[in-house]
Amino acid sequence: MKISFIDPPNILNNKNVERVFGCTYSLYPIPNIYSLYNASILEGNGFKVNYIDMANEGWTKKRIYDFIEKDKSDVYCFYSVNLAMDSDILLAQQILKKRKDVYIIFSGPAPTYFFEKFLKDERIFVIRGETEETILELIYCLNNNEPYYHIKGISFLKEEKIFNNPMRPLIKDLDKLPFPTRHLLKKEIYYNPKLPQKPFTVMQTSRNCPYRCIFCVPNALSFAVELEYKRYNEDKKPPIRLRSAESVIKEFKELSDQGYKSVSIIDDQFLWDKKRTLEICQGIKDLGIEWGCLARADHLDEETIKALSEANCRYVDMGVESFKQEILDDIKKDLKVEKIYEAVKLLKKYNILTKINLILGSSSLQTKRDIREDIRKAKSLDVDAVMFSIATPFPGTEFYKRAKENNWFIKGEYFPESVQMKAIISYPGLCYKELNYLIKFANLSFYLSPKFIKKNIKHIFNFRYFLNVLKALKRKFF
Repeated sequence: MKISFIDPPNILNNKNVERVFGCTYSLYPIPNIYSLYNASILEGNGFKVNYIDMANEGWTKKRIYDFIEKDKSDVYCFYSVNLAMDSDILLAQQILKKRKDVYIIFSGPAPTYFFEKFLKDERIFVIRGETEETILELIYCLNNNEPYYHIKGISFLKEEKIFNNPMRPLIKDLDKLPFPTRHLLKKEIYYNPKLPQKPFTVMQTSRNCPYRCIFCVPNALSFAVELEYKRYNEDKKPPIRLRSAESVIKEFKELSDQGYKSVSIIDDQFLWDKKRTLEICQGIKDLGIEWGCLARADHLDEETIKALSEANCRYVDMGVESFKQEILDDIKKDLKVEKIYEAVKLLKKYNILTKINLILGSSSLQTKRDIREDIRKAKSLDVDAVMFSIATPFPGTEFYKRAKENNWFIKGEYFPESVQMKAIISYPGLCYKELNYLIKFANLSFYLSPKFIKKNIKHIFNFRYFLNVLKALKRKFF
């Protein structure tokens, strides 16, 4: 059996969807590590696998349909997120019309939550939550024409009835998973503006997060796992699981051998255990790979930051959300504002590029004045980058429950929209039109400020790096 993992473009509009984090349109191309994990599991068990990043390779609809008619794959796998959901469903239906002898497998946060929308045909399967063990079992059954009705973690359609099998237990030992099949990538097409060197890739060293932020949509795999786990465990969050320092170091060394020069660690928060962090930093510092990660401010003490810097960590991406303590408390961030300022100061001391994330409208307590003050403080901190986003109540979060209870949705219900583009909620004192204006104002105010331009003018002489930054900013604004 031949299995093809495909990341198609958005065939409903011309905006490619970023599938690794899953809540925005793509600012720069990132390899889909979740599909690569699944491909690695199958390849290691003797199946023929393929991965095609149609979106980032610029495939047209005609080229996709021509490929489907000529291709000999038996199964097509989509990793779908909310923004890509309608487009992916439409393309899957077109594939099934053209090919009567194939199966479709959907996984990701969108099919985990909205599984009914995806199950339009008995040849379609949904793998909910964590995928690696489930996809191997399902492919074995399909390959051998054996019954699949017993497989945990899948949903399927049979005789016009949807069956939702029980949750599959979480993978406890992440070290036993093979590394992603990066040899399937056209690695030259990927880059990260914060990491000038190429080739670039991404890595995941942990899954899930124990913190209780009401709005949080973690990376796409962690969110899918969280949605599935909450469904079967009385709305409780799944436990965090860490790969060992030895496993992470081993993967970094493999990437170095494969010629990679830069890596983004996409964990919801990388700095879980200080001893582990220091061990990883010690183990990779001589590899010559530049890298970056996401981190909470309250995990960034000076010893940790010094170790990150010595290990070639080039950026840290922090979820700040707001500089007002009342707002942080309302959204259950469990973070003191003072920790944000301390972390930024230390990161700058050790010359680590600092990016912060601010959410406009994260709390009904927030006013236009609060948002403008957050923008002003972000500029005064002189951080290197800011991701401004509009608060979006994703189904499965506490924020969604609040939005439904208080009638904040402008259409009465959630609908997919990029968190960097448009609001889907209105508060009594802060309407969606004001949020839409403020997100544009925030981006233009920060990225066109004399301070930002002066800081980045040096990169104009690194043409490739400067071009990548311009591309990302163009997509951010438009």
